[in-house]
Amino acid sequence: MTLTKALKKEKSQVGQIVVLYGPSASGKTQIQQQLTSPQLPKIITATTREPRAGEVDGVHYWFLDNQQFLDKMEQNALVEWTNYNGHYYGTLRSSIEEVISGPYNANIILDLSGVLALQKYYAQHITAIYIGADLSSLSRRLAERGSDLAEVAARLQKAEEEELNSRYMETANAVVWNNDGTDFAETLSQVKKVIAEFEG
Repeated sequence: MTLTKALKKEKSQVGQIVVLYGPSASGKTQIQQQLTSPQLPKIITATTREPRAGEVDGVHYWFLDNQQFLDKMEQNALVEWTNYNGHYYGTLRSSIEEVISGPYNANIILDLSGVLALQKYYAQHITAIYIGADLSSLSRRLAERGSDLAEVAARLQKAEEEELNSRYMETANAVVWNNDGTDFAETLSQVKKVIAEFEG
């Protein structure tokens, strides 16, 4: 199911950024993988965590050490940043401005604070899509990931108390639900329909 706001957003002649956000295990990454193409590349974000096996600098993330990241913050080179599990994550201002200068569009996954930051500075270039799923779907998917019980409990609590709250969805241009039992092809089709509508 898709709920789309009839927002009167002025169409820009330069690059648009599709922002996916929502609870952990709602399907954002799977959707992003299907959306990403030469016509809609993924914006690479920065992190201070160590690369995992197979991850490549500049492909999966820009891998920075703590001092490099703090320097970026000091230089106002980050549009938004957060600290999760002791590691910094953030979006480079240069990466965003490269997209909005055209001629292509791009996509990115952020949390709500990141969405709000991009909307604050680049409102006419942002299409925010909330990807949601019910608690039972989130619980099953988190368990399948092999996450430990404490992490699953923490993520489900955050989803129940914050991310599944209607206020969390208010900033979205569209809301797409991806519950268990929903055909993923239909979910992806709904997301693409939203993007096409806002690209005009």
